[in-house]
Amino acid sequence: MAIVKLLWVPVTVIALMVPQSSNQKSEPTPLERLQAKIDVVSVPNLSPSARAGQYTDDSQELRKYVPPMGAENLFVFPDKTYIFTFVTDKGTWSLAGDTVRLKSDKDITWKSKRVDRRHLVVRRRGHDDELFLVGMDWNLTQFERTAKGDPEFTFLLLSLKREKTIAAKDAEQLRKKLMKEKWDPAFYR
Repeated sequence: MAIVKLLWVPVTVIALMVPQSSNQKSEPTPLERLQAKIDVVSVPNLSPSARAGQYTDDSQELRKYVPPMGAENLFVFPDKTYIFTFVTDKGTWSLAGDTVRLKSDKDITWKSKRVDRRHLVVRRRGHDDELFLVGMDWNLTQFERTAKGDPEFTFLLLSLKREKTIAAKDAEQLRKKLMKEKWDPAFYR
């Protein structure tokens, strides 16, 4: 007869949490949301001077389709400051990949719900010299909602196209002119 000896060895059980496959997809990025309707590409890693310019929703291209309207003009300066003339805002801007973030100066005590503080920097495929800023909150949502029939036209309506560049040597003179002619904070007080 054989003698069997049992040994008790402590065993540690390691449970790994492995994500299970699900049919739920992650939330699309703002760029993916835009690309679902129009052929644009991201424009990351541009220097501040390469992004500087006057961006408007009343571009020469849009004027081919509709008469001139009251324009939103966002002046993005090479020194990372900005002036937004339609909504009377000014402050600093920063880059995060393909996103321009606007931060109002401390003396801006009013806030417009329709002003986007984050803008995706894109260009249409095949248009290497153009830049558009697409507001990632209000404007992108409006674009998705209304771009059904003619996304190209809706894109022009709801984005800010760079019409002019701003060279560092011209920035201070332009800033002074805008502050004198367009800056009207008393309207908001």
